[in-house]
Amino acid sequence: MAFQTGFSYGPSSSDAIDVILGGSGWNTSQSTVLSWAVADGLNGETFPDRAFAIDYFGAALAAIEPFIDVQFSYIGAFDDPMAAGAAGSDLTYTLESDPQSDTLAFAYFPSPPGTQFEVYAAEPGDVFLNLDHPIIAASSFRPGSEGFLTVLHEIGHALGLKHPFEEAGGFPDWASANITDLMETDWASIMSYSDQFEQEEEKWDPATPMVLDILALQYIYGPNPTINAGDTIHRLENQDYYYAIADATGTDTVDLSAMTEGWQVLLPDAQPSSEVDTLVGIAAKASEYRADLTQLVPTELVWLTGEIENAVGTRFGDGLTGSFADNRLAGRAGDDLLIGAGGDDTLDGGAGRDTAQFSNAQNAHTLVLSSSGITLTDRTDEGDGTDRLIDLEFLTFGSEDDTAAFDLARYTGTAALNDANLESFIELYIAYFNRAPDALGLGFWGTAFANGTSLEEMASLFVDQPETRAIYPEDLSNAAFAAAVYGNVLGRIPDQDGFDFWVNGLESGRVTRDQFILKVLDGAKAAPPPDAAQAFIDQQQADRAYLATKTDIGALYAVHRGMSDVTDAIEVMSLFDGSQAGTNAAVDAINDLHASALDAETGAFLIQITGVLDSPFDAIA
Repeated sequence: MAFQTGFSYGPSSSDAIDVILGGSGWNTSQSTVLSWAVADGLNGETFPDRAFAIDYFGAALAAIEPFIDVQFSYIGAFDDPMAAGAAGSDLTYTLESDPQSDTLAFAYFPSPPGTQFEVYAAEPGDVFLNLDHPIIAASSFRPGSEGFLTVLHEIGHALGLKHPFEEAGGFPDWASANITDLMETDWASIMSYSDQFEQEEEKWDPATPMVLDILALQYIYGPNPTINAGDTIHRLENQDYYYAIADATGTDTVDLSAMTEGWQVLLPDAQPSSEVDTLVGIAAKASEYRADLTQLVPTELVWLTGEIENAVGTRFGDGLTGSFADNRLAGRAGDDLLIGAGGDDTLDGGAGRDTAQFSNAQNAHTLVLSSSGITLTDRTDEGDGTDRLIDLEFLTFGSEDDTAAFDLARYTGTAALNDANLESFIELYIAYFNRAPDALGLGFWGTAFANGTSLEEMASLFVDQPETRAIYPEDLSNAAFAAAVYGNVLGRIPDQDGFDFWVNGLESGRVTRDQFILKVLDGAKAAPPPDAAQAFIDQQQADRAYLATKTDIGALYAVHRGMSDVTDAIEVMSLFDGSQAGTNAAVDAINDLHASALDAETGAFLIQITGVLDSPFDAIA
């Protein structure tokens, strides 16, 4: 006799599994092995090709084994199912011929000891195929065909699963179950009769258990604890059917690089049933995927179950979404959308124009640029963590309508500059606007410089900025303009000889206003002439120290603290009057503003640059 016995149980607390639980299962507490066999029918029916039947029954069991803590052991072929049961078969695949029946197949549930049988005692777990049914007779039984699904479906019954559209023994049907995010269809469960491509009998059907089957079977038997243990690369290829993969442990990757169009991937992050710990994700063609799965009509679909941390996209446009884990998402070619979700992720867009999406508002984030890479930190509790950004062009924050896409590529070049370059841009802000730079503007101009715009070209462009025109109106006399620039850059009125020289140059057109500003900045930093008087040298050193302190204050505000509010940038620089007290006041004001900016709800989007400039004020690096 079959050596495994059945057991019974009542409904759980989870509709997601109760909708297909049948109330019975095999008791694997002593052994997780279920024996199986092939047998001719009770009435002399025979398989046209017994070896082929053994192959496809074995393939169906092998498609189930990765998901549950059960091993299926083949014990042989027999003349009838009674003989197979007597030899120890728990699951016997046999035949019942009925040309008049619409039934493709039927199976017996596992039954507890003492259950009344119909014909023979070893009936529980046995599957009967009707070879006279046209679908069974004509099927290739390849994965994805109606014939192979039929075998999977009947094995589901033999392991204890019911139809989702039937209520039985207190277990709900789909209509009464609280399942709102899935359709009652075959890509959700092999136990469903609903097929969105009913006329296609050789493709677009499941080739493994689907998500609800996996969870229900794991509730009965537990998950397979060793499947794909270690670091596994799951290389997905285009198939014309639905299937699932399982992964128990390790750092694992879903690789879609062989696909012939873009795909949407959500790594396992959802727990559909409170009764089963298994996490679930999904992969489908991007052209077919719908976030509302009740609208999904897939020709290809892969359920991802267990622990899978990383994803590699196609050479087309993909959508890759991570999980609570530390994910690595690589978009490769195409215009990709990467969503790291929780954890500290690496988001690599690759070629194309790629976007990273973050769940919280932009003002809750800190962007850090450095020569070693770019990171973005979500400052909210339980937020998206700190993510490394590679080859990404755009960032979006919060809901789609919350903010426009942030053009990251316009700001990232600053981190590649040296300290002298970066200080020269800060000095431009001081000279033109008499304020600290804003981090956004500094990143924009630094990236422009890194991309080939010269400092002279930048100075000319600064002249035409609205802020410059407000500070230095076109009708401002050259003398007033020169005095204002000296005041901003050096904090003093120019000496008369130097003042007259520059005003004459401005009046004659020999020197333009943008050139004049650069000359004043260069003069403050230049070495004194060999014949310079001590008074000249002393003044130049004082000028240099004044400009250096303003530059350090500007760097603290925009580079080290990463702030961008222009009003605040004006205010903090106005506190500096050349004295130590003025310096302290400016630094204290910046630190207070930064503390407020760090608030995840009411703070600011910060862009910090590290590894280029040191701060004398113990700035955050």
